[in-house]
Amino acid sequence: MNYDVAVNGVWLSTQGAALYERKLPVLPEMDDNTVKIAGTDGVIDFGGSYSARLLNLTFEITVSGADFHRTVAYLARTFNAKRGEITLEFSDMPGKYYRAIYAGTLALGETGSRLIDVSLRMNDPWPTGDEVVTEFMITASPTAVQIESEADVRAQPVITVTNTGWNTVNGFTVTNEYEYQ
Repeated sequence: MNYDVAVNGVWLSTQGAALYERKLPVLPEMDDNTVKIAGTDGVIDFGGSYSARLLNLTFEITVSGADFHRTVAYLARTFNAKRGEITLEFSDMPGKYYRAIYAGTLALGETGSRLIDVSLRMNDPWPTGDEVVTEFMITASPTAVQIESEADVRAQPVITVTNTGWNTVNGFTVTNEYEYQ
């Protein structure tokens, strides 16, 4: 299987750059949140948190010599730090979108090499999926609506309520209950 990566929706293999290697750690590095209090033994532990996740990609330039510099220039424009955040999707992980920024040097290998390395940093270390938008109309009061998450990590849903009628909505309540299994 040939692996590929889409950057902002463009598969780089179509531009003459095949994904040769991907270094994506299973988990990002851990930051310990501890404080040492003067005059006491040990530390106070506030737990840990994940830092940014580093992502290193190596591309092989697959086009002929005449188009080599065009492809390198395309990669330089694509990963330009001034572009800000880019979105990546890997062919072997469809539907997972990684948001990253350029963080390093776009470096060609030794003379004659057709490999080029790209370093990226994901400030939010977790991929996202396709956005799911569900709309429905509440026509009676009271109405209970159940929203289920298919994720295994708690996430913050965005709930938007819009009044399309002429009457003022009074006494609106949102209850958030988690069921642990």
